[in-house]
Amino acid sequence: MKINNRIGSRKAQSAMEYLMTYGWAILIIGIALAAMFQMGLFNPSKYVMSTCTLPSGLTCGSFFLYPNGTLSVSIGNSLQDPINVTAIGCTSNQTTANMQTPYNPPSNQIYIPIGGSHTFSVNCIGASGLAPGHLYTGYLVINYTDDVTLFPQTIFGRIAVKIS
Repeated sequence: MKINNRIGSRKAQSAMEYLMTYGWAILIIGIALAAMFQMGLFNPSKYVMSTCTLPSGLTCGSFFLYPNGTLSVSIGNSLQDPINVTAIGCTSNQTTANMQTPYNPPSNQIYIPIGGSHTFSVNCIGASGLAPGHLYTGYLVINYTDDVTLFPQTIFGRIAVKIS
């Protein structure tokens, strides 16, 4: 009977050592993961580069998003004709609801020659109130008229920018 008791206590001791070893390992891994989470290593917006993509013929030069939701973006024209920008907007979805007419009396259009560019300031819906460092993704909507054909166009571009 005593032999049976010793074998049982050895098995119990072995099981406890096994559980303690793995318990400490899991605890250390948990602490390491919590420390990495606290440092922001699991925040994907930290690793995303700011991008602005427009359809062929128009380019985004420099762009910057302020904490109040104002986007400053330089639009370049590499189309075959000069253009007149009649409205520009920035939204979180693909709509034309937030279009703003540029202030340029008397016509309230911005003329961009071939190879030229102009910097616009536009309010982005959904961007105001976000803290610096957060990523804003949305659409840049531009209405323009071709200066030669006089055909109006509406284009949608994608923008992903960190708030600074």
